[in-house]
Amino acid sequence: MRAIRSLYICAVVVVSACATLVASGAPLQTINVSVGEVSDNRSTGSFGSECKLELKFTGDAASDAAAVRQVRVKTAIDDLGRDLSRNDSQETSHSFNSGQRNGVLKTELRLRNPSRNANTIKLLEGEIELFSPTTANGGVLTVKDILKHPAEPVQNEALKKYKVEVVYLTKESYEAKKKQLQEQQNSGADGKLGEAFGDLFKGMFGGTLASDSKNSVKLYVKDPEKRVVDVEFQDASGNALKTGSSWTMGEMRQIEFKSAPPPDAQLQIHLATPEALRTFVFKAEKVPLP
Repeated sequence: MRAIRSLYICAVVVVSACATLVASGAPLQTINVSVGEVSDNRSTGSFGSECKLELKFTGDAASDAAAVRQVRVKTAIDDLGRDLSRNDSQETSHSFNSGQRNGVLKTELRLRNPSRNANTIKLLEGEIELFSPTTANGGVLTVKDILKHPAEPVQNEALKKYKVEVVYLTKESYEAKKKQLQEQQNSGADGKLGEAFGDLFKGMFGGTLASDSKNSVKLYVKDPEKRVVDVEFQDASGNALKTGSSWTMGEMRQIEFKSAPPPDAQLQIHLATPEALRTFVFKAEKVPLP
């Protein structure tokens, strides 16, 4: 059951301790928030029972941000007193229904199902992290000639700092690297290097490279702190390549392009560094339920 609502709220912005973009004593900004589509599936079972809210942010702060990285709900109760909050922090990105379009920053928030006879969400409050990446704040990293270095981990100090590993993969390069590692292991030469690469490539494929299209690119992205918000392939001039479908399975990603990417393509990585994040407090009351 679905319904469109147009509840508008004014939220006061509070910069968290990890954000360094606003100087101490600077005037607090405000951000306009509206609740768009609200849907819930109230049932006695637990499977599929949840309430979804579309949150829309407008104003200067939203216009400057690229995405909502994370939503942390502190309080969520309906008008009958039921606690709707979930235990997990909800991380979002462009790939997960969060992004900028026409000056409106949107994200989806998932809550527990309201009481069967509830009419409104009485109180919803928490924090959101807005992601505003630039080269200066470390939120935008560019890897030149990525396709010329298959099966080689990207060497970058920022990625290393946050324990992020990125590798461009082809079936051929993987087989060659696998053979190299086996030879090193058998000879006992360069054991530490072989062990490191063995750990990196162990279980990486699992049959996902059985077919290989010239119009697709596969990436291995190990991101234990979930810092990688988005990746984009570009031509050498920095223009985004036209893409089709894409999928993610664990640490493996595949991006399909409209045509084969040029040999000098580069990879742009959006990285959630502390300097690229700003935390805001939000609060909404009496949100109508369908």
